[in-house]
This record gives sequence, C-alpha cells and structure tokens, in this order.
Amino acid sequence: MPATDSDLPLVITMWETYGSNMEPVAARVGQLLGIPVYAQAFSSEDIEALAEEDTDGRAAKLTQRLSTGATPAEMSSHEVAAAGKAHARECTSFVTEKAQGGGVIQGRNGAYILRNRPNTLHVKLDGIPEKRVERAARLAGISLARAARRQRMEDAIRVETSLLSFGVDPRDIELYDVVLNTTFQNTEETARVIAALARIRQGVA
Repeated sequence: MPATDSDLPLVITMWETYGSNMEPVAARVGQLLGIPVYAQAFSSEDIEALAEEDTDGRAAKLTQRLSTGATPAEMSSHEVAAAGKAHARECTSFVTEKAQGGGVIQGRNGAYILRNRPNTLHVKLDGIPEKRVERAARLAGISLARAARRQRMEDAIRVETSLLSFGVDPRDIELYDVVLNTTFQNTEETARVIAALARIRQGVA
C-alpha cells in the first residue's frame, strides 16, 4: 500500500534573524512534540570568529570564507561559485537525510529544500532589531555592543550565504507557512504556538 502524506514524519524548519530566540524555541518544540532537533550549520561564534579576522568587515567576503573555508583572494569567482554549489549540496544532503526521520531543522535553507514536502511546517522567527540585540546579549552573556555587532554581521552573512549557495533570499516571506514576531513572546509561548500549528497541520489538534 503506497505511503500517504500523513505517513511522512513531521518536519519543522526554522530560520531566524539574529536574536529571535530560535535555539531555545527549537529545543522546546522538540520536547513538546517528541521529535529530534538539528542545529544550524554555522553558529554565532563561528561567524564572529571570522569577522574578527577580517580586515574590512564585508559580509560578502566573510560569506565566501564561511562557505568555502578559504579567503576570497585565494579563489577565482568560478571557484567561489563552485564552492557555493558544494555547500548547497552538503546542506541538501543533510536536510533531506534528517527529514526522513522527522524533526526540527534549524537554518540550512531547510524551508527552500523541503518546500514541496508534505507534513512540513516552515517557520520564520523575527523581531524588532533593538529587542533582538537585547535578548541575544542576555542569552549569550555578552555586552549590548558585542551583540549589536553580531546582529549586523550575522543577519547579512546568513542572507549572503543563502544567496551564494542557493540563489535564495531566506527573508522571503513566501518560503514560510508562518512568520512569528518573538519580540514580546517568551520561549514557551513561541514554542507552544509552533507546536499547535504543527498538530493542526497533522490533523491531530
């Protein structure tokens, strides 16, 4: 008997602008629904480390280093494009493999890769920039100034990386089923909204 859409394990993809509380929310959603949670490919610390080594702070150059492991000066434009495609293949392989067993997949262009997959909920988390910086500073135990630098660089780099690898802007609202402003929501509130939407999608609310 052929499998139906409802036979596919539930997948929730998440993408956030910096400081929108994705990691705690994803962890709590995983607990509420009893499904595994998968991290982003690059952490804030990864991106910050590259930014500290950079001399001019250009997001495009840092993106190339993040995606390729080399400095832009060491690579031709053709090599950079090829490396971007290789990064896209790695993300696609990871996302499609994990989707087979279900779970919460953070980042990695999951919403785009799984855009046609049934029983999948695509979520974007966003918020007021100043409030995102305040939350990120509090959660990471860093200064507001440091969090503000991370916000400017990380928001730019995550978009640039997606454009380089997939030709897709992850800010595009058409990629998502739901966009949540987490500015004035705590982790539990946001997680329960997402879990409820996932249950509705499964027809078990």
